[in-house]
Amino acid sequence: MRSDETVRQRFGRLIASAARATGRYDLDSHGGKAALARAAGLSESTMGRVLRGESIPDPRFFEPLADAVDLDVRDLLVEAGIISPESLSTPSQTGASGVGSRSITLDEAANALGIHTPVGRELFAAAVERLQRTERATEADDDGGAAAHA
Repeated sequence: MRSDETVRQRFGRLIASAARATGRYDLDSHGGKAALARAAGLSESTMGRVLRGESIPDPRFFEPLADAVDLDVRDLLVEAGIISPESLSTPSQTGASGVGSRSITLDEAANALGIHTPVGRELFAAAVERLQRTERATEADDDGGAAAHA
């Protein structure tokens, strides 16, 4: 990828290169460009602008266009510079998800919730402790019922 290329130019270059590599599209002829446009669901004029690096199609055409030239849509979008490789990582791969990441203390939870007064913190701690006892009792209930033994 050359640094002086725009995203539109990179996108067009990648599509043209992949289209030629398939052997199905002769981009030097009108018929080849028209066939590629049909395969991607684009108009011929839009396809011409894409191949010349003048425009990028509407995102709903990314996948059909990538399929038409045998590219993985994710690879196309990353290589063209439309999205970053990091944006494709799942939260578990990046560690970005807060779900199940680590336990926090009652003090940290109170701070995060904006509970700062001593009385508010005591009430919050008591409520959490009662909920924890209720959960433990419910889990221990052989019938699986919701009886609270607090």
